[in-house]
Amino acid sequence: MMLLDDVTAATEILQPWLPESRPQLAIVLGSGLADLAWQLAERQTIAYDDLPGFPASGVAGHIGQLHSGQLFGRSVLVFQGRYHCYEGYSAWQVTAQVRLAAALGCRQLLLTNAVGGISARLQVGDFMLVSDHMNIGNESPLRGRPEREFLDLGNLYKQDFYISLQERLEREKISLQRGVLAWMLGPTYETPAEIRALERLGADAVTMSTIPEAIVARLCNLQTVALSCITNLASGKHSSSLDHEEVLASGTGATEKFQRLLKQLFEVWLGSE
Repeated sequence: MMLLDDVTAATEILQPWLPESRPQLAIVLGSGLADLAWQLAERQTIAYDDLPGFPASGVAGHIGQLHSGQLFGRSVLVFQGRYHCYEGYSAWQVTAQVRLAAALGCRQLLLTNAVGGISARLQVGDFMLVSDHMNIGNESPLRGRPEREFLDLGNLYKQDFYISLQERLEREKISLQRGVLAWMLGPTYETPAEIRALERLGADAVTMSTIPEAIVARLCNLQTVALSCITNLASGKHSSSLDHEEVLASGTGATEKFQRLLKQLFEVWLGSE
């Protein structure tokens, strides 16, 4: 079996493992945000490498575990870590968690990530609701796949609740902006010249993940929300050098704020469903 290409065998193992209240929402946790998984009630856990075709996580901050449990009164699946193209995986392979969530019956998907802030509106510790994306990496997870379709990516990210959510978060003293996320392949951080180019193109933040997952989520008819934590300012926007350990520390430092944000997000996004 090719790693991460087919999730059928993993789905068969997980079907009897799932709780009776089948999760409708899957959450993919990005760098520094892994602690959310420990907040699940009735949590049960399985390591990625205990699933056929799923390797252990190879990036610091991505623990590599799948959890099921209750979060803010909702039955959820939580993927504690993701795969990245810079590890050598294809754009299709890095979407394995999304395909697995869809195969297990989830209908909503929350993608989270740690990103570099480009827009002057964004400061370290802020959160950004993704309104659109730029596939600067120019890789499609559907390229060459039998599943390929001419997908309409307009309105890919659900955001119609933004104003209501922002009003709630202002009372919580949590800053939530809305913006465009650019995807670069990594693993190097971008150069100042690249950041200037992205800024001119209209990008508000930059990531090394997420975009392939969102595309496949549309293929799987998953309602998708993407939430970015600004863990650093992009190259050229600050005087210090970029460091992954600092990114992880910034994400971990935002854990309590992240949990309060998600509680409000669940209410405005899922409250009526």
